[in-house]
Amino acid sequence: MSKLLKLLVFPVLVSSCGATIEQPFHNYHEIKDRIIEWNQLFIQSEEYYLVYFYSEKCGHCNEIKQDILNYYFESVAKMYFVCADYEVVTGPKADLKGIDKLDEFYIFGTPFLLEVKDHKVLDYYAGPSEILGFVSI
Repeated sequence: MSKLLKLLVFPVLVSSCGATIEQPFHNYHEIKDRIIEWNQLFIQSEEYYLVYFYSEKCGHCNEIKQDILNYYFESVAKMYFVCADYEVVTGPKADLKGIDKLDEFYIFGTPFLLEVKDHKVLDYYAGPSEILGFVSI
């Protein structure tokens, strides 16, 4: 192979070997049938499901938005979304496990991910690092 041909082919081979596959870009309008109201948290029909609380105005929510939506589209777990810009109750950090009544439940802020099993809080994740730790399992 001539030196000129090697110089032309080698960079193409190297760049194609290190290529990354881009994740699709998603928006919340794609999941509008999965967006629920605050008062619907504990009344979903599934035995186990996730609820993700987000705010369109939250910088941390926007940072992990694609990770969350990619997880939703790739996961087998049922997942719902609550826009925390409306009717969401916030409070101090506390143990929320086992809560099954809406008037006893609140979130610490956004983003917030909730695991619900048998209509009770199984576990919860507050902030980007905890949530990304869960969805990357």
